Amino acid sequence: MGAALAAALSTAAQANGRGAAPPGRVCGTSIEDWCPSYRGDPCNRHKTAAQCRADPKCYGMPYRGVSFVPCFWDKRGFASNCPTVGCTSRRPPPGIERKPFVCPTC
Repeated sequence: MGAALAAALSTAAQANGRGAAPPGRVCGTSIEDWCPSYRGDPCNRHKTAAQCRADPKCYGMPYRGVSFVPCFWDKRGFASNCPTVGCTSRRPPPGIERKPFVCPTC
């Protein structure tokens, strides 16, 4: 990632109060994360789940952290009971809405 892009993402994340995961941790495993999509993705301009959901060309990046309840995903990668941790133009994998994550140790 270029230094200018990294600085822009960092500034946007700080303004939002959310940001990418710190080095060494997978982005999307904390409810505080807002993960960037691939470089050049037009959906990267959205910095909140509401902005992402309002754009019909964009999909939510699902939360990948531990959940005490199953996440119920819709076909665009948004859940009614789990956080969205990023925005992308890539369609979520088929069946995500049928495969909720449940904490195996809870």
